[in-house]
Amino acid sequence: MTATPQASRTRPSAVEVRVPDRAALAAADHRERSSMLDTYVRQELGRLLGIPPQSVDTTGRPMNSLGIGSIAGLELQHRMEAALQVELNLQMLLLANSAAELVDCLAGQLGGDRTSHWSDSGVMA
Repeated sequence: MTATPQASRTRPSAVEVRVPDRAALAAADHRERSSMLDTYVRQELGRLLGIPPQSVDTTGRPMNSLGIGSIAGLELQHRMEAALQVELNLQMLLLANSAAELVDCLAGQLGGDRTSHWSDSGVMA
């Protein structure tokens, strides 16, 4: 009997995702808010990709090179929108140059400051 590729994967089933408190996000300065959201985004990506959150490269790789395609991106979009009560554009999420760009966008949305936002072309402006 041969093992199927999925059966042989060691996917962490217990990747815990802790959603940051919205009031704490709003009260934090941009740097602290970004740090809280970076932890959250790493957890969500780790859960989706089946890797430990600390292994997720948030700065050096575009979302698609992390393995986030349209289906995983859609799941990530829905989870983040529900958890953080924000609106994310799937195309923009998938075109992000890195997860850090997504974190920066979320930090701007959740802190009331508009220092970073998505442009119509789908990249950070």
